[in-house]
Amino acid sequence: MKKIFSQNKKNIQFLIIGLGLIGGSIAKKLSKNNYEVLAIDKSRKILEMAKKAKAIRGGQEKIDSKKKLFVILALPPKDLLKIFQEFSNFLDASEFITDCSSVKGDIFKLVKRHNLSSKFILSHPIAGSENSGFINSKANLFKDKISTISKLPGNSSRSLNACKELWDELNATSLVLDYKLHDKIFSLTSHLPHIVAFSLISIFSKRKISQYKNFIGGGLKDFTRIAESDPIMWENIFSLNKKNLLKDINELQNEIDNFKKYISNDDATKLLSHLKKIKKTKKSLNQ
Repeated sequence: MKKIFSQNKKNIQFLIIGLGLIGGSIAKKLSKNNYEVLAIDKSRKILEMAKKAKAIRGGQEKIDSKKKLFVILALPPKDLLKIFQEFSNFLDASEFITDCSSVKGDIFKLVKRHNLSSKFILSHPIAGSENSGFINSKANLFKDKISTISKLPGNSSRSLNACKELWDELNATSLVLDYKLHDKIFSLTSHLPHIVAFSLISIFSKRKISQYKNFIGGGLKDFTRIAESDPIMWENIFSLNKKNLLKDINELQNEIDNFKKYISNDDATKLLSHLKKIKKTKKSLNQ
């Protein structure tokens, strides 16, 4: 694969829109790799912090029209959908665009509507954390992680190669995944677990927390760690992946009903059999 970035460092600029955990980590790693990185963020304080940390060289005022522009969108999903209008000039002038969102369906519609299909590659680094914001970003966030890449009708081979090279620069492994399948898969592997964690902590909010606080073990802490995640981000994700998520919530409710039935009926035989089957499935996921 012909190198697009590394062989043209002096003639390209990366523009990252959104300097949270993901955008900030991308900026730090690309700057560490001696690329020129610029950024746009609604917080002037964050931009100054990023400059001080040498994660970025400056903002949009530093864009050089003589250099090739590569745009990375690292915003909450609903904010990302707004940038097609707000920053259309940068998107139109860019050589390549990618996103970092965990929901793809609505982005695909806008990519098509704004005639960006040849250069907009959908991607999603699986490297999130309950600790959000630029302050928690780090250059090695993507090391040994996976980033999905979703091909769209009309994508140029050059843009696809650029996207793969980007994640390679960030030390992540790229896996190609259809955008519809992406939203279906991540509904179950990521979005539903967050629903469960939020729901469990919600139960605590209706009890006298002081009665339980001293008796919370590692299991519960590990299981509900993600309930500390950014509420705005997860409201966006739950809303935009509604169809897949509601289907998975219904399936989860059916599973809970099965447990309820076995326990209510004192049916230890079926309960044990069900638990053994689940344990076997979990082991297969570890292999």
